[in-house]
Amino acid sequence: MGRQNYRDFGTGTTGLPVGDRNFYYVMSSGEIDYDQFYTGVIGPFDPVWMYPPPDIADNIADGMSVEYVLSFGPFDLDPGATLPIVFAYVAGEDFHTDPYNINNLPNDPRRYYENLDFSDLAKNALWAEWIYDNPGVDTDGDGDSGEYRVCAVESTLVDSDWVYTRADTTWYKGDGIPDWRAVTPPPAPAFWIDPIVNGLRIRFNGQLSETTKDIFLKIVDFEGYRIYIGRDDRATSFSTVASYDRDNYDKYIWNLNAFPDPGFELLDIPFTLDSLRCLYGFGDDPCRDSLFDPLAYTPSRPYTPPDSPDSFFYFVKHDFNTSELGVTTPIRKVYPDEPDPQTIPIDSLTLNRYTDEGYLKYYEYEFTIMDLLPTVPYWVNVTAFDFGSPKGNLRALETSVTLGAKYAYPINPYEVKEENIGKVYVYPNPYRIDAGYRLLGFEGRTRDDLPADKVRAIHFANLPAKCTIKILSLDGDLIKKIEHDMDPSDPNSSHDQWNLITRNHQRVVSGLYYWTVESPDGQTQIGKLAIIM
Repeated sequence: MGRQNYRDFGTGTTGLPVGDRNFYYVMSSGEIDYDQFYTGVIGPFDPVWMYPPPDIADNIADGMSVEYVLSFGPFDLDPGATLPIVFAYVAGEDFHTDPYNINNLPNDPRRYYENLDFSDLAKNALWAEWIYDNPGVDTDGDGDSGEYRVCAVESTLVDSDWVYTRADTTWYKGDGIPDWRAVTPPPAPAFWIDPIVNGLRIRFNGQLSETTKDIFLKIVDFEGYRIYIGRDDRATSFSTVASYDRDNYDKYIWNLNAFPDPGFELLDIPFTLDSLRCLYGFGDDPCRDSLFDPLAYTPSRPYTPPDSPDSFFYFVKHDFNTSELGVTTPIRKVYPDEPDPQTIPIDSLTLNRYTDEGYLKYYEYEFTIMDLLPTVPYWVNVTAFDFGSPKGNLRALETSVTLGAKYAYPINPYEVKEENIGKVYVYPNPYRIDAGYRLLGFEGRTRDDLPADKVRAIHFANLPAKCTIKILSLDGDLIKKIEHDMDPSDPNSSHDQWNLITRNHQRVVSGLYYWTVESPDGQTQIGKLAIIM
């Protein structure tokens, strides 16, 4: 603390304040503490700083616990108003260039500072600023996306002036409106479930997944899809049943000056096979060199460019390269003959290029899961993931496996059933309280908080999308009435269930019951149901 503004902070010292009054005094006094590392060399006659307690000065200098009091403002607030205050804690790697740097404290803080590298810390501070306010993003829609630089990539000389023929725009500052958005995966694809007997057909469209640019890289970093299935909607219940990822490769470059030892480094985003052939293929037209195989080059047998004998690098697959639809991956194109819309003029993208849901047909995929039990629901989700940041050791980012998940029963919708399977059926029948349905996972899979009598279920399948279900006693008394009213396009439109609770909110008792299903056109089906409690 400076020589002015001295005050006892309630402890007999000028250290940590005690009580709100002293905290507010510190925040409003304009005080700036001396640099902690210099504490050990501040003498009693220093012209600027107050002499620190000599018995603890050295301990403060070489790493004693420090507490901070931060002040913001001034602000004018109405009674009851709130004000968000934003700040970031930032750290950095490889901060010390000398592993023995601590030995310079407390006596030589200048040498200590000379052995510090703030570059990674500064980079992370910049990322914190970008996450708070994304560069190049017009958050409030007023036409201002922040500040940018235009860097020439290619130029030509025209009448003594250099003219840009290709340039990149680099955004380095946001529009001043907080975004609170960090690095994110590509948008998840839209998907639909079409139930079939003993299976589920998964149809999804990745138009947004494959065309949305990363907010920081400013390029499309889409890498692939994964399809998951589970018996409930918990993340741990899902298993991958199919995946697709683009055919690309990581390039490792030899760095003789790597610290602490020379070695191969990964510096670039993944390369496509076509781009690698154009860069390193052989012949008059290297881009057509079909014999160039990136995987033929390894750390023990690296590639050396003919014009740069001191350069060495090798390639590895980025992910699994399962990109041959219907061959290396069971995922298939729904419209395999549809051309890539990026090769078609915008005015040629007529309505026949789009699905009924309004997505381009080129990005429509399908996958069918078979050998499923028709009597239990299955949860499904389709995720998208990017290629990550290999240079920064940032793994691929994937959309949530639980967010947006849907479930369906592997049975045909009522409208497409054949005559011999079109009848409504009920299961389990008989319902036995001693059958262990919950233990077997048929009831209450995710409701451990509920007792057994709150998760019981009798299922009705092969239902019309709109119908009335009634459960009656043998004497014809109404036990329960269920109005089944669903959109026919809903994958679960032919299924409903009864929780074994009567219309009087009582648990049903053992006995034989009738059930009826009546559709709006007056067709009625009748059956019997046994319950053993």
